[in-house]
Amino acid sequence: MKSKKAIDILLWVLSIFFMLSTVTLLSTTWTAIFFILPAALLNPVINDLLKNKMGFNNKNWIKVCSVVIPIIIYSAVAPKVATTSTNTAMPSSQNSSVVSSAASSSKPSAESSESSESSQNQEVSSNLLPSAVSTVNQAGNAPTLGAKLKIHYIDVGQGDSELLELPNGQTMLIDAGNRENGAQVVSYIQGLGHSKIDYLVATHPHADHIGGMTTVVNSLNIGQVYMPKKSTNTKTFENLLSAVKNKGLKVNTAKSGVNMLTAGNLNIDIIAPVDMTGSDLNQYSAVVKVTYGANKFLFMGDSGEPSESQITADVSADVLKVGHHGSNTSTSQVFLNKVRPKYAVVEVGAGNSYGHPTAATLSKLQKIGATVYRTDNDGTIIFTSDAKTITVDKKASNKQEQAPPVSQKPAATVQKPSSKAPAVVAPSTDNQSVTVYITDTGSKYHRDGCRYLKKSKHPISLKDAKAQGYGPCSRCNPPQ
Repeated sequence: MKSKKAIDILLWVLSIFFMLSTVTLLSTTWTAIFFILPAALLNPVINDLLKNKMGFNNKNWIKVCSVVIPIIIYSAVAPKVATTSTNTAMPSSQNSSVVSSAASSSKPSAESSESSESSQNQEVSSNLLPSAVSTVNQAGNAPTLGAKLKIHYIDVGQGDSELLELPNGQTMLIDAGNRENGAQVVSYIQGLGHSKIDYLVATHPHADHIGGMTTVVNSLNIGQVYMPKKSTNTKTFENLLSAVKNKGLKVNTAKSGVNMLTAGNLNIDIIAPVDMTGSDLNQYSAVVKVTYGANKFLFMGDSGEPSESQITADVSADVLKVGHHGSNTSTSQVFLNKVRPKYAVVEVGAGNSYGHPTAATLSKLQKIGATVYRTDNDGTIIFTSDAKTITVDKKASNKQEQAPPVSQKPAATVQKPSSKAPAVVAPSTDNQSVTVYITDTGSKYHRDGCRYLKKSKHPISLKDAKAQGYGPCSRCNPPQ
């Protein structure tokens, strides 16, 4: 008799335990519902009812199975659910290890490594950035009636940087120019009364777009970070990843289909890259479309015709930030016919050696009816939207950076393509005034015209090149 009473007490305890397990775990996984079976079949009262009313004899092996089977199901399924949740959330500790592996990857030590940059980029990109793509929009308050959207196309010379003061009170920064522009961009943002960037977009890992972003990350509070899943071994890129890691930030993959924000009549979407392959980093540029009421703004980064042709989203826009500084590799006529902008902004450095913007691109923009603004002529350009109308303030910025650095000569306006090769910069005792060139993957700096600049070429001052750890190319013997 005492033995039966002890068994009943044990069964009651187990029954209550499994009932509590069902209630507690059901919020985390649907498999917890199976714990109702042992909770019921181990309960002495329910056992008596089953036996007396239904003639069901609940044998011991049935009770054992009712316990074992739910535990097996829960053990098999619950870890997968937890893993999926972890990958989607991407905790900062996981992201830190991802970024750390990128920052510790060594750069090629010889010039021969530069000629194989395509294979290197493919290898590194598989390890650098998060594999999970966030497609869930971020929470944000809806703009109040009459709230203004202000977009600042910051004059950073031969580079890109756009600050968006969103009508819901948040901020967004797309790119931050070259390394020497970092402090300038931070000062500009703080001068407007902001200490936080809610959405930070590094369109692609080229120095004239992300060079100043390390300073931005280190100087301001950062919310969400977006980068395309494409990487490079340059010191500039590694510095940015290290800054992101040190702040415990996660990196959201920038690609088509990602909605960054939906708040009332304000939408921010990434519409490219779509399905890019190859080694041209420009084509992996994050293309961002901002829609505020009836007004639409398109930011192309350095994307060219290959990326433009893959975009399936609606690209119509009132204001177009022209791709790749107005080069002839971007803003194809087919694409421009879809956008049909009223305004076009070209972010470009005065006297740059690339001939940006090209006469052909300017002609296409003018023929389609777009009013063209240029940072080399107009300085920082500010567009304001109230969701219905757009106004433009093209007041020049107080500080106009020249990138690439040039000698003090009159600034050129429109440079037509020339068949002549750009002049080689002569050695100088002033390292800041000497322009050299770096590549996407190499560890050396070069003279203009060096054969290792065929696949990628980015201007940088000799002083900054040395400061970032680049050494002179042994083939072209640049200034030292």
